[in-house]
Amino acid sequence: MLKEGWITETNKYKALLQAVEQGSITAAARELEYSPSGLTRVLDSLEKDLGFPLLQRSPQGVELTLEGESLLPAIRELLYWAGQIEERSDSLKGLDQGELHIGSYYSIASCWLPSILRDFQRDYPHIRVHVQEAGNKTLLQGLRERKLSCCLFNKNPGYQGDWIPLYQDRLVAWIPEGHPLAKKKAIRPDNLDGQPFIDPLPHQGTDTGSFLKKYHVQPDVRFTTSNMYTCWTMVEAGLGLSMDNALSSRRWSGAVRVVPFDTPDRLELGIALPSRREASPALKKFIQYVKRTVEELTRQSGTPRR
Repeated sequence: MLKEGWITETNKYKALLQAVEQGSITAAARELEYSPSGLTRVLDSLEKDLGFPLLQRSPQGVELTLEGESLLPAIRELLYWAGQIEERSDSLKGLDQGELHIGSYYSIASCWLPSILRDFQRDYPHIRVHVQEAGNKTLLQGLRERKLSCCLFNKNPGYQGDWIPLYQDRLVAWIPEGHPLAKKKAIRPDNLDGQPFIDPLPHQGTDTGSFLKKYHVQPDVRFTTSNMYTCWTMVEAGLGLSMDNALSSRRWSGAVRVVPFDTPDRLELGIALPSRREASPALKKFIQYVKRTVEELTRQSGTPRR
């Protein structure tokens, strides 16, 4: 929220990003609890200070100019460090305030985050948490652009930041009951070759995609979806086979057989963050709760943590 009539330089850049993300000054003003005319004055002032336009305005909304696009990475970096300073100063004053943007696999979000966030908010009710569920490509981009404080997903060899391992998992096949492969205790990757297939989160650099590429498997992709529960119900309806990690497969019941692969492949689920040393006080507290909750849930289920 912006304070009408008084706004810091940092908040001017926050307002700019909000306008770009919303694609509309009116929508951004509503989100920031600011008047549209007041927000227009703020953005005009920022452009005047810099000496060139940052936004292209049209009846369809707003978007960045070429100059604005070139400044965008620096603006995100500025806001990241401004947030760090604010949280650290609040911590020094004995306040537990802050804002976290957490990226997560859908499976982790549904299986772990509810318990983590329940305990975290009980002890730190003034820290706001925003969760973005997505695939590898979107989550990695969010980390690189400082949009996300951290991500909970499978270890990615292309990420250069810090990594905290939490849990060993594996990929499994989802097979409709009544399908010949449903009778097997384990299947080979090539058993999926040519099979009708439902591709979850296409073009997201998923673990499923990496697995199929590694073993040179080409299923017959009949459907795609960005929702894992929808994928599960499509398999249940007999529309095709699919895959996900074993963690999420324990959440649902129905006419779907969950069958492991006969390969040694494992997923190392954990926390990715730009720098553990430079993490904000709020993020460091959150990581503590993640580790503690995963240990407790793993102990209860009797599965290996690492």
